Order: sequence, then C-alpha cells, then structure tokens
Amino acid sequence: MGISYKKLKEIQNRQITEMSRMTPENVKLYDQISMIARHAPADERVQEEWILSAGRAIVQAQKDNKSARELYGADLEQDIHTQLGVTGIAPGKTAAVEVGKPGVSRSTSPSTSAKKKANVVEPQPTENPAPVKRTPKWYAMIAWAALSFVMLIQGGVGLFVGWTGGDTEPFQHISLFSLIVAAIGGIALVEMLRRLAERPDDEGADKNTIPKVNLKGIIIYIVIVVLVLFVGYPLRDKLPVFTLAPWVSTVIGVVGLATLRPFFGEKKKA
Repeated sequence: MGISYKKLKEIQNRQITEMSRMTPENVKLYDQISMIARHAPADERVQEEWILSAGRAIVQAQKDNKSARELYGADLEQDIHTQLGVTGIAPGKTAAVEVGKPGVSRSTSPSTSAKKKANVVEPQPTENPAPVKRTPKWYAMIAWAALSFVMLIQGGVGLFVGWTGGDTEPFQHISLFSLIVAAIGGIALVEMLRRLAERPDDEGADKNTIPKVNLKGIIIYIVIVVLVLFVGYPLRDKLPVFTLAPWVSTVIGVVGLATLRPFFGEKKKA
C-alpha cells in the first residue's frame, strides 16, 4: 500500500501527541511496542496507524487507572504481531507472512483462529484536512484581507509620522489603482505560496518523493500581476484618488480585518 511522506509525518505527529499524555512508565511501554511493530513484516502504513491506535488505547487505560501492560498478552511481540495481522505457517519454520486488515489474522489455521485476542486494538482511520477550495468567496477573502492590510499600514504609518511632527500629506491619499494592485497582488502571492507548499498526492505516493514546484502556475500569477501593473499604470492618473485622514484609514483597516471571520468564515451547522 505504501505511505507518503506527508501522511507518515501526520500520523507520527499524532503519535507524539498521544505520548505526551502518558506517564513515564507508559512512555517506555509505548516505545517498546512501537519498536516491535515497526520491525514486524507488515506494511508501513499499517504499522504506523496501529502504533497510533495503540497510543490512544494506552492513554485511555491510563485515564481509567488501569495497567497499560494488561492490554497485551504475556508474549508482547507475538501479541503485537497478531494484532497487526502478521501470522506464520508453523512454529520453527520460516514465516510465510500475510498482511491483512489491522488487528485481524488471515490465517486459515483453526488453531490460529482460536487464539485471536479479544483485546485487539484496531487502528482508527486518520483523516486528512480537506484542502481549501478555490471559490470566488476564497479569492474575495484574500482581496479583502490585502486591502485591509494596506489601509491599516498606510493609516498606522500616517499616525506615527503625525505624532512625530512629520508631514502626513503623502499618507492622506490613496488611489483606486493602488487598491486594485493590492487586491490582485495579494491573491497572486497567496496562490504562489500555496503552490510552493504542495506535496505529492498522499494516496500511496512514495514518502521520499521530492515535492514538485508548479512553475507554470507561478508564472501565470506573476504574468497577471505584471499585466495589471502595465495596463493600469497609464491609467493611474485617470483613476479616482481618495482622500482619507490617517486615523480613518486605520479604522477601515482594523474593521476590515475584524470582519474577515464573520463575512468569510464557515458557518457552524446546526
């Protein structure tokens, strides 16, 4: 089945979270069973998901004031292999490994079936955070945030210059052209950063795969910004220029950032 680098790190980070909730004694046990599971002849993804579920079970046992060691049989290694679904043909012979569903043995031997543990810990599926959809609302939110930042910065600098006795005239005017560039530039910047951060697909991708940079997408966004600048620059003097006191710009910026969540945040479903 394989596991990608992104999924591996996601599961291991959750393992660390569970370990942080354990007592020192249970941490030692968790380290021991983790090492046994990772050396078992099972798929790496099965191993890591089982280790995560085992950590959750240990934390739950700890909350219930129970011994975490009692979750496993006398032969710790054999019990873990059974829970991982790793079985052998016969004792003393080279094991013919079968990897099935975590926690369920696929051996057809009746004696093996009879030895299944009742306390098998089954890995819980890990969910990937859903990627942000590129909707008109998403782009509107970026533009709104960019404009709010521009107004806040202009107003804040204007107030500071005024308090220090400087000339605030340059900070009392803002053109429509500047606002358009700020909005388009903000969208372009966010999209470039998103594309640079993209990793290979998580479903079965090789964890050693080097993330690819989407140069085509980055170039497209750069071209858009350049076009806005070159096409709009000759019109800069023809577009309206707004006169705003620094404190007004500051208030607009603060209100704009404060209303991002109410206007663009996801509403909780009843």
